[in-house]
Amino acid sequence: MKKIKVFFTGGTIAMRIDADGLLKPAVSGDELLAQMPQLQHAICVESSQFSNVSSSQMSGALCMELRSQIIQTLARADIFGIVIVHGTDTMEESAFLLDAALTSAQLAGKTVVMTGAMHSAEHVNGDGLSNLADALAVASCDDAAGRGVLVAMAGQIHAARWVRKMDSVRVDTFASPNDAQTIQGTIARDGDGFKVAFTTVAARSMPAISLADSAVALDRVDIISMHSGADGALLNASVDLGAKAVVINAVGAGNVNEALFCAIQEVLSKQIPVMISTRCITGGSLPAYGYVGGGQQLQKIGACFAADLPAHKARLYAQLALAGGYKTPHDFVSLFEQLDSQ
Repeated sequence: MKKIKVFFTGGTIAMRIDADGLLKPAVSGDELLAQMPQLQHAICVESSQFSNVSSSQMSGALCMELRSQIIQTLARADIFGIVIVHGTDTMEESAFLLDAALTSAQLAGKTVVMTGAMHSAEHVNGDGLSNLADALAVASCDDAAGRGVLVAMAGQIHAARWVRKMDSVRVDTFASPNDAQTIQGTIARDGDGFKVAFTTVAARSMPAISLADSAVALDRVDIISMHSGADGALLNASVDLGAKAVVINAVGAGNVNEALFCAIQEVLSKQIPVMISTRCITGGSLPAYGYVGGGQQLQKIGACFAADLPAHKARLYAQLALAGGYKTPHDFVSLFEQLDSQ
């Protein structure tokens, strides 16, 4: 019987309404598993209560501590795979951070799957137990190996690089809008068991950054939004506060106005990396325009482009890059150029 380690971090799946009518964390991982006795006949489950918080309270530091525990667990010969139960608000960030911070050697040929719920543990249409069962099925599937960190929600399997939470209330909120394959696979009930079917070949979606197995400190990286009438004040404040790199959430294909362009040029002159993402959901950022503030001019002054990564994922990749020894704008250009080849 395959053994799957489940790390519970909290989220809506573990919340109940208290006496004051407030929805708060209240249910432990073991309590959730106790509601799924049928799993005992198919999978050996070992649980760990890593935390019990809303995913809005998750941080890079917490996630890197979780990464360290994951590496230790994957090194065990008796563990076949890992499931992480996590709130949905920042699930895509934690999935991406873990995927980009776990090398294939650290994954040891095993699978890490994240899941959660859009409805609380006591909701009449609760989806948590169903999603947890799906995630356990994926983690115990032989074909799941070699794909990095996956997200299993609402019967679909997504790669960490592309998965996005698209809707604030729907149970099928997760999609992969920038991936031509859309999803990695599906999970369906097959009698008393599950049928996991992958539609893509087993491959990593992200170039992982090699870091020590122990918890690694992450430097400050901020996100600055471009919008009509933006200036350089927030970018300059970010650098003054100690940001080691900055992500610009640009418009269109990766464009800013002249005021923000001048501020970016000044930041780059200080050898602080600047990454250009786009607020558009699909298409990614690329150097398409040659006017002052256009992508071609940003590329010319040394900014790098985040390809299909949204700003919040580009920020995490930048933090890992800094921890991995990438320091200068030129270093970042070389690293982020690899994203286009994946």
